[in-house]
Amino acid sequence: MATSTDIATIRVQRYLSMPLVQRCHELAILIDESSTTELQHVFPMIIDSLFGITDNIGWGLHHITYKKNPQEYEILYNFLSPLGPIFSLCYKLLPDCYLKYNFPISYLPSKIRSMLEEGVIPPFYLDKFRDDQGTRVPSALCMNPFEYYIFHFAYHLTNPWLQLQQQENVWANWETVYVQSAHYYLHHFLPRDNTTVLPIIGPYIKKTPQRKLMHMPENKRLQTPRLLRASILSPGSTNLVVGAPQQQCLPQVWRSETVIQVFLDFWMEYTEDDHMPSQMNMSYSNPIPHRHSIHSGEHIRLVRAFIKTLHEFANSSTGDKSAMDELKRIILPSVQGKIYIFLRKAIHHWPLDSSFRLILEAWLSFIQPWRYVPGVTYTKEGRPEEEERGKIHDPNRWIAFVANNLLAYTVIFQQLLPRFMRTDLVAPKNALMLFRVTKVFSQPHLAGMLSEVESCMDDANLNRSRMQSSQWTSIVGQQIMELEGPTYQYIPMFSANIITQISFFLSIIKQAHVTATSLIEALEKRKSSQQLLTAIWEFFYGEDNSSDDISIEERRRVPLFLANAQQQLIEIFEISIEDIPQITITPDQEYHESILSTSFHQQYQMDSSLDSSRPGLFVPIPDGRTNFRYIEYMGDPELQPVRSNECAFLVRNLYKFCTNINTKYQHEINTLYKKHNFLGSICRQILIPPTTVIKLPKRTANGFTSGHEELIPPRLSLRRLSNYSFLVFMFVSMSIARLTNYGVLWLLCIIFFIWSIYILIRAIFEPWFKSSTNTFRPNTTAFSIN
Repeated sequence: MATSTDIATIRVQRYLSMPLVQRCHELAILIDESSTTELQHVFPMIIDSLFGITDNIGWGLHHITYKKNPQEYEILYNFLSPLGPIFSLCYKLLPDCYLKYNFPISYLPSKIRSMLEEGVIPPFYLDKFRDDQGTRVPSALCMNPFEYYIFHFAYHLTNPWLQLQQQENVWANWETVYVQSAHYYLHHFLPRDNTTVLPIIGPYIKKTPQRKLMHMPENKRLQTPRLLRASILSPGSTNLVVGAPQQQCLPQVWRSETVIQVFLDFWMEYTEDDHMPSQMNMSYSNPIPHRHSIHSGEHIRLVRAFIKTLHEFANSSTGDKSAMDELKRIILPSVQGKIYIFLRKAIHHWPLDSSFRLILEAWLSFIQPWRYVPGVTYTKEGRPEEEERGKIHDPNRWIAFVANNLLAYTVIFQQLLPRFMRTDLVAPKNALMLFRVTKVFSQPHLAGMLSEVESCMDDANLNRSRMQSSQWTSIVGQQIMELEGPTYQYIPMFSANIITQISFFLSIIKQAHVTATSLIEALEKRKSSQQLLTAIWEFFYGEDNSSDDISIEERRRVPLFLANAQQQLIEIFEISIEDIPQITITPDQEYHESILSTSFHQQYQMDSSLDSSRPGLFVPIPDGRTNFRYIEYMGDPELQPVRSNECAFLVRNLYKFCTNINTKYQHEINTLYKKHNFLGSICRQILIPPTTVIKLPKRTANGFTSGHEELIPPRLSLRRLSNYSFLVFMFVSMSIARLTNYGVLWLLCIIFFIWSIYILIRAIFEPWFKSSTNTFRPNTTAFSIN
């Protein structure tokens, strides 16, 4: 006879196969109605299905957005909310202190795994590990339901299985259910208004197994801290000795600590080429695939949100001596080292493209804690001033943070300097990034605080006055030792060597400023003298863009960004104009002409680039001459992306209609097309001829597939009806028909009659049309680049 647990398991299995909206609704009812005994068996099934642990994408948390799937988004977002069904399930199971779930060690960050192999257990994980009998390396973490869910949620962002199956643009697709849920968790479990984390739950009793404490080396304490001391986590007074068992953790604190520590460990580990220890690999029955070194835009945006939330959480401390206030007080000193290491590695390995602004903004958020003070508004003459909100008004409050994170300011700034020297500063996005950096460092008091802290170092060799010679010496020394190592040679930010580099960089900025100004003048001059055809094109399809789709309005802002950045650097480092290298600066003609010639070529090749018989685009040849090659689209012409002169709705629906016709009547279409009579000639004028396309090699989990050619049979295509020019023609014709008292049906009959006559004429003279077409039609099965 089936037990209630078996019935609950069968119900869950059935619900998990339902569509998402119905699935969430049924599971919410099940969670609300079932007992704890029934839920504890189905809980891991729900988590495995939700996150798709190994070889699938789960419920699509990284793909569902409000714009594309509004209903699914709302249902899933509410299901995962901190007060929703999934957390209700966790809290129902939490009172049973003996109920534990295993989280595989192979899912942990590589740094934690390496420490475990070395016999070092971080304090946060000390009560969660279970050893296999006869083995040295732990096999799994034993954790309560809340921890089990949070660990899986954090791992879902870095799961390498999802990287293998990523199909959408990871830089554009970031307003997802996962991102919004992560924001919600940060706001809920790290309250910035001194409220209690809801729901209020009873004390959670931790059953900590007896374990011999292992020694943790000094150089690893900073990166894997236990945020709170045992005396703080215990509900008793401070008279409790440290050796007392951590039996009862305050419910308002341990959930917040768990969220911070887990997100920190999983999200703040920069993945390079992981060298997973061989012993660890052998101990895993299902080794995970290798992770890519470049993080997604979704990941970096969440890192920035995490940093901003930590600042707001820490700045909301009131000094009331509670456990939550203690957590707020020590949170930044506990995590700032790991944040610095993540940012430093990410900046070092990030490619030279516009996506760099994501990690740059995360760094700027970290070094500006004064921007994230909850509930503080500044007014000027009785009016709110947004610009005043992000400024330093009390340097004495923030100098301790600056001193404890000096390397995050000075070392990373010096790391960025050569990068900006190699970057195309004429590009608007790069000019804006430089301006953002100089604007932050030029704000009042910041340069003074950095100079004051650096002046405490014996080998600073600074030209500025020493205010306090030894206040921050030990702090900076310990910071360098822990984060960079004993052999690291620190170079002060205001040393003569750096000021010389800044002076040289100022000449580079001046060169970019002159080139950007000259380029804008040339673009505006050409725009004023452009031909009528180009003017009509821009009226319907927008302003003339250059080769990288940058408008003139965006380029007009570049000289302003560069001029401000130059002036701010002069003020930060107190550089006189005489110290800047005086060289003759002229516009970069090669860069100047490449932008103009590419844009000019695109204007007069619009008709070719929109030729439906040769889908593709023009690209410049890097041979030193103003030449272009046409790269053709080699796939099925019906599947090429929607163009700017087409209606996307009609393209998709006409394609579905034609696909149904072609599939249903494929044999009849092939037979009629091959007939050598008059009916066959008519069909050949209406249908698309057979097309040979090239299937390029594709990357799969097992390697690359082989490329091959594929013959697409004759078929019906109505894609031309989705062209905006045809739609405008139909609209104008119907308007004229109504004004002249002719019906729309009569107009359609006339158009169909004219089209039929045209098809019949082409069918009669098919031999002549065919020979004429073959004389100029290119071969579309290969690249036409010669």
